[in-house]
Amino acid sequence: FQDPFSSLSPRMPVGEIIGEAVREHKLVDKAEYNDYIDKVMDNCGLQPFHKDRYPHEFSGGQRQRICIARALALNPEFVVCDEPVSALDVSIQAQIINLLRDLQEKYSLTYLFISHDLSVVEHISDTVGVMYLGNLVEYGSTEDIFKNPLHPYTKALFSAIPVPDPTVKMKRIVLEGSIPSPANPPEGCKFHTRCANCMEICKHQAPEQKEIEKGHYVVCHLYDDIKSIDSKQED
Repeated sequence: FQDPFSSLSPRMPVGEIIGEAVREHKLVDKAEYNDYIDKVMDNCGLQPFHKDRYPHEFSGGQRQRICIARALALNPEFVVCDEPVSALDVSIQAQIINLLRDLQEKYSLTYLFISHDLSVVEHISDTVGVMYLGNLVEYGSTEDIFKNPLHPYTKALFSAIPVPDPTVKMKRIVLEGSIPSPANPPEGCKFHTRCANCMEICKHQAPEQKEIEKGHYVVCHLYDDIKSIDSKQED
């Protein structure tokens, strides 16, 4: 998904690209194969005559539709969407996001949607997980995360979201320093080298996950004095 311009073989027509895994897994009989591929393509906004064309004949948005059709051809229940719109123009992004939502509703799909575009994340996600250096630092419903971000990293990310109204002044949280190497992360909290709220404990001890609100989890020492909902229930 991340790069529809290089993830499709230039030597294969679109019909073969979409149907390759279908043939390998023998999902349908030979007699039903062509009709099945036509149906998958139609569901993704592609026409049957596109089967004989090659990837270079399509726009970026159409290539992404081909990638989506290739994934859906296997009748998945769970689809990993890794930056599916990052390489596309904004107008095309909206079309692809709407297509993904329509397909999700039609086929009861579950998406793991990976993106750095928080506006897109808010539009398509039911729950959100924020990661830093491969570690989950905050997790919760989309509404909770966007209305009440808890982790300093989440707050910094949200402060960088562009606001369409030029009269609205947003306070930008600028992170100091550079991102540490994931191969050699710092001791303690992985974010402490860039955190304005860093305490001594952050440098030596990794924080534990806490449920601050129902279904809203954060991994940060700033909330050490707040009792987790799980602990309250045990008491």
